[in-house]
Amino acid sequence: METKQEIREQIRKLRSGISADDWQAATDIIAQKVIASDSFREATDLYCYMDFDGEAGTEHIIDEAWRLGKDVWLPRVADGEMEFYLVESEKELVRGTFGILEPSGKGVKASGRDGLAIVPGIAFDRRRNRIGYGKGFYDRYLRAHPNLEKIGIAFDIQLVDKIPAKEYDCRMNMIFTEKIEY
Repeated sequence: METKQEIREQIRKLRSGISADDWQAATDIIAQKVIASDSFREATDLYCYMDFDGEAGTEHIIDEAWRLGKDVWLPRVADGEMEFYLVESEKELVRGTFGILEPSGKGVKASGRDGLAIVPGIAFDRRRNRIGYGKGFYDRYLRAHPNLEKIGIAFDIQLVDKIPAKEYDCRMNMIFTEKIEY
């Protein structure tokens, strides 16, 4: 079995080879699947990420949540921890840790009591395990907020047979790619 780091390197290389047109087409399909899901339609609070470095795009998901009047919470990393903050417009975002757009941290912090979390990852397997970037931000946050429903989104090339998951790794409730959902 490959290590998490080997999987990260392999999948990041594959993901970097996706053309802009293929990225947009796959992102559009994934966004439509998320938006059409019962989980999205029923959620009043959306915890989402701002895509970065070739991740599946989230702009359409966030825009639709705002259009429907949902509260949108986006992550900010500070002092080695990630928290989510209420964001009502992209104009409220600043370049933060790792160059990712994030809230300034001056607004309302999420309680994390309930809602739908759209979770990024480098790789996922069919048992809904994920590999992130190796810092543990999402695993710590999701473990501390167990009532959040978790949907991992990724491109089909990011699926692997098996991830060497540990007990502290958070499993997703569902995973959507442009080709499948499970």
